[in-house]
Amino acid sequence: MDFLRRLNYQLYKFQKNFIVFVFILLLLLSLTQVLLRLFLNSGIESADSIMRYLVMWVGFLGASLATYKNRHINIDVASQFFKKLNKKFVNFIINLFSFIICLLFLIASIIFILNEKNESAKIVFIPVWILELVLPLIFLFMMLSFLQKFLEVIFNRKKTQHL
Repeated sequence: MDFLRRLNYQLYKFQKNFIVFVFILLLLLSLTQVLLRLFLNSGIESADSIMRYLVMWVGFLGASLATYKNRHINIDVASQFFKKLNKKFVNFIINLFSFIICLLFLIASIIFILNEKNESAKIVFIPVWILELVLPLIFLFMMLSFLQKFLEVIFNRKKTQHL
């Protein structure tokens, strides 16, 4: 389990740095596009499409970071419904269910990417399926995070926060 904790922390650090890079790229691309349209009445071909995918990357990376930090959207209905049950048992069920959902989304996103790979759609020179790789990556990262939380509940270990 220590391996999983270290792996998740390394993935967290990578995602944190990568989201900054993608966000700066998004800002520079949008600023360039606005300036070109204002002063030269032109723009970068397909920049709007690329920016849409960059926004998707920022959003999904942010969701993964929130999941790692346990700051994701929680459905409080479960805790209200299971108020009389043991909190450890409720966390066990919630983390198991979240792990399974992420696994199913991971499988679905892999199938989606494989279907997209058969298409020859490109934005500029980048195949669209590469821009959509964020989907299986993020569901994998989130699944690993929920797996760690699930195992910590089973083995009754305190989660160590790495900042």
